[in-house]
Amino acid sequence: MTYSASAGLEQNGGARRGCGSMGRWSPWEVGAVVAAFVVFWPLGLVAMFLKWKNGEIWKGSAAQSAPWNGLKADFASWKSGWKSQSYGFAGGFSGSGNAAFDDYKREQLKRLDDERRRLEDEQKAFRDFVERLRRAKDQDEFDRFMAERRSAPPSAYA
Repeated sequence: MTYSASAGLEQNGGARRGCGSMGRWSPWEVGAVVAAFVVFWPLGLVAMFLKWKNGEIWKGSAAQSAPWNGLKADFASWKSGWKSQSYGFAGGFSGSGNAAFDDYKREQLKRLDDERRRLEDEQKAFRDFVERLRRAKDQDEFDRFMAERRSAPPSAYA
């Protein structure tokens, strides 16, 4: 490691240009990319792609070593840990390690499933009942209309 007045602390003899943590960007490059986005946004995207492809967005960007790659692994481990735990009905059936409790849990889940099916059947029966009531009401209204029409003079409806 060497220290120079113009470039600051340099590692491995490499020259450092640009804006600190952004990598190797000069003020002209930043301005050109911003101007490209302002003038015609696809040009800005092309400029960003070229900077990324050349490894100039962050150190090693062309080698796919993004600064947030570690976060992906952390998120994957957190997600797998969350799925392995049983939170209500979110996960599948997971054993507790106690056979008696597992049998009890299985019976209770079966009972609840039977109750759910029974309630769904009652709901369907109620829907059918309401539909029959609507049809009966419609038929009654139609019958009243036809009775009034037969008893009224023909000129009242023409």
